[in-house]
Amino acid sequence: MVEILRIENLKKHFQTAQGVVKAVDGVNISLNEGETLGLVGESGSGKSTVAYNVVGIYGATSGNIYFRGEDISMGTSRRPKSLKKDIQIVFQDPGTSLNPRQYIHEILAMPLRVHRIVPENEITDRVKELLELVQLPTSFIFKHPLELGEGEKQSVAVARALAVNPSMIVLDEPTSALDVSMQAKVINLMLELQKEYGFSYLFITHDLGVMRNVADRIAIMYLGKICEVAPAAEFFQTPLHPYTRMLISSVPVVSEEEERMRPAKVASRGEIPSPVNVPGGCGFHPRCCDATEECAGAIPEMVEVESDHFVYCHKFKQER
Repeated sequence: MVEILRIENLKKHFQTAQGVVKAVDGVNISLNEGETLGLVGESGSGKSTVAYNVVGIYGATSGNIYFRGEDISMGTSRRPKSLKKDIQIVFQDPGTSLNPRQYIHEILAMPLRVHRIVPENEITDRVKELLELVQLPTSFIFKHPLELGEGEKQSVAVARALAVNPSMIVLDEPTSALDVSMQAKVINLMLELQKEYGFSYLFITHDLGVMRNVADRIAIMYLGKICEVAPAAEFFQTPLHPYTRMLISSVPVVSEEEERMRPAKVASRGEIPSPVNVPGGCGFHPRCCDATEECAGAIPEMVEVESDHFVYCHKFKQER
């Protein structure tokens, strides 16, 4: 497969009155063309900060982000327009990402004009095509976002991302503000569009249940670091990191088959610590049922246990 995105030792730290927040602290992941990579973690794990570095909202503190071999680690103000066109984002809350004072026509026409996708006299036709593409009535061009339901707003946000014909779309928890039926509709829409146009998705979420049916590969993030990366099928069948097993064992199941596949219950201990006061050694060790003295004193290495299955844990380094 052809690699479209590579993140190498990415760090993004913020200075606050309480100290330095290590929101992202040495992340290494990659994404291939036409692939969906699920980046999963609890609130505060740093996954959205990774997304904002990729799209250029933040510039990296250190490390590198490569898009098709080009280093794009700097903030968006220094990125060429062509790169801003190639990488789009759909935010978590469509109610705040769409201008409530603009008609849907204006919202979708703006990227078409900025990037000169079609001539001015073809913009309205293209806006209608985009609405049809995301399964919305063309009459919506005369509506404001406040007149739409949450799922309809998110579909407009998806249409806006599609307007410039991107190669890659970052999905920052795009279904978390939606009810279950609308979640399914938006996810099915994204999968259909990916199948038709070959988009690459970096899918940010805290919902492993969604990832089971969407992702090709899954990366688990905790306190600014990646603790496990694996192909989706292997990830759910043989989770290795204690944190991964804790997350999967807490995912609700609805069938006996899913119950059999679920790993043995791992008790959830404590809460994710503040990124201002990250525990020494492995950041997960205060919550880990398998922790040893080494876990508290030494930082683990990422180990490839199986082909394309990586784990950030002292236990697997010892077992090699």
